[in-house]
Amino acid sequence: MERRDLLRAAVTGGALLSNACQTKVETSKGPSYTLETKMIDKNMAGTPVRLRSYNGTIPGPLMKARPGDDLMVKIKNSLPAYNSTGWNGNHNVPHHLDTTNLHVHGLDVAPHLFEPQGTSNPLAKMIHIPPGGVYDYTFRLPKDHPCGLFWYHPHHHGSTAVQAVSGMAGGLIVYGEIDEVPEIKAARDIPLVIQDIGVFPSDTTPGIWEYNPAQNAIWQTFTGNVTMLGKPTNLKGGFTTGDYALRFYLLNGEPFFQETHQNPQPNKQPSPLGKQLPPTRIRMAQGEVVRFRVLNGCSDNLMPIMVEGHDMYLLAMDGVNFPAVSVIPPPSKPEGNGQVLLAPANRAEFLIKAVNKPGVYKILQLSQTQQFLFSDRKVIAEIEVTGETKNMTVPTALPPPKRYYPLIDPATVTTNRTLVFGGAFPGVANPVVGIDFLLNNSQYQEEAVPQVTKIGAVEEWQLQVFGAHHGGTEGHPFHIHVNHFEVISIDGKALPAPMIQDTVWIPMKSTVVIRMKFKEFGGKSVYHCHILPHEDTGMMQNFLIL
Repeated sequence: MERRDLLRAAVTGGALLSNACQTKVETSKGPSYTLETKMIDKNMAGTPVRLRSYNGTIPGPLMKARPGDDLMVKIKNSLPAYNSTGWNGNHNVPHHLDTTNLHVHGLDVAPHLFEPQGTSNPLAKMIHIPPGGVYDYTFRLPKDHPCGLFWYHPHHHGSTAVQAVSGMAGGLIVYGEIDEVPEIKAARDIPLVIQDIGVFPSDTTPGIWEYNPAQNAIWQTFTGNVTMLGKPTNLKGGFTTGDYALRFYLLNGEPFFQETHQNPQPNKQPSPLGKQLPPTRIRMAQGEVVRFRVLNGCSDNLMPIMVEGHDMYLLAMDGVNFPAVSVIPPPSKPEGNGQVLLAPANRAEFLIKAVNKPGVYKILQLSQTQQFLFSDRKVIAEIEVTGETKNMTVPTALPPPKRYYPLIDPATVTTNRTLVFGGAFPGVANPVVGIDFLLNNSQYQEEAVPQVTKIGAVEEWQLQVFGAHHGGTEGHPFHIHVNHFEVISIDGKALPAPMIQDTVWIPMKSTVVIRMKFKEFGGKSVYHCHILPHEDTGMMQNFLIL
């Protein structure tokens, strides 16, 4: 079966995309998967590209689990060897692009980035799986684990951005109570995995586009040239902090938008040249209800999502459903924040009930200017409402996720913290990369633990992005491992009800207030900006739960 046939089956009521690609063995403890990291060649909108993948597919296999499961994942690293000769040992300089590990993003499980899994040793080193290496993970899901869409991707500091933006990511669904709600159970369930792919002309294989920068090679956004340790080179590709010679946006592995990044005026802000590609079309009968699960798996793109002509019945954010359905009409004008705002790593789950008017309606990412680069309007997919009719309904009440409801009582807050996102250009702390990405004025240090808390603690954090005089030139998405948090206010405006998320967008020149309880798991873990090139070059810190 061809890839497009698999996609067609997914959006017309057949098996979920990627099921055919799964390597899964059921055990008495829970599901077990083997993920092999490998290079693949692919034709993308007429361009031959070389990408990294899990099991040879992009996105990787759709993994499934249930609360109480032991989810077991074996990583087999078959990436080719990479030459890191010349690396200065600074973990905030991209290096060891052949080395990997695994993060199950959003799962409420024990910390799993450091060796051994779940360690509380503040000096513990990050898990690293070299080429030819094999590593077995076990993720024990609590019995009250929330049910929804999560995802997985590499998280080895120094190679995370390159691996993820060249294909290594996949969806993960935890099934449970919400899936048994009759109106939801009757709906088709369509995951929409959105990824960005950044590539350059290969310096070693003519005719191929890839993202395999030589050690210390840096792509200069303003000029389109590549330097190494401050000196010009003849290389075509280099590490980038968010800009690529060519970028594709994929839906379930198929490109729907293409950007060319060239700056004819080096002294001015670069603006990518966008090109819409033919989108996937999803057929729905009038009155039919479909459940969409949308993952913004992009390395660096804030996505205001809107469905033309349709109310959005929002069920969940970041894998945690609401106690009741939130009905969001389409905006009166096609601009702004849309119906739901997805920062990189956010997920939204919603129902769409097809209107009683046949036609084609777009699922859109609206344009936005909250980041360093302008993000153009993109048609992610299309809904074709046919002449058929179905009489389906949407629910109102939903089963509250027991792990996060009732909400935290503000009177129980024991600690307040402030986290400031900033930086410097040109770079002072990171001269090899040429730009600094900092948290509380510090770059990431593998053995430093600036924040220590304990199981049962309730904390309130102020997440701040100041103006350019503090290095703030764009917004940033904050993500923390191990536990979700409640979003209390954004830019001084309290939310009508706290949103439970694991990632939240912090607009430039604003403060976001979050509240969280460290519920069950101790150990050493991280929080960071989820613009992956920012994370990989320093915008991350460790924390320890005692």
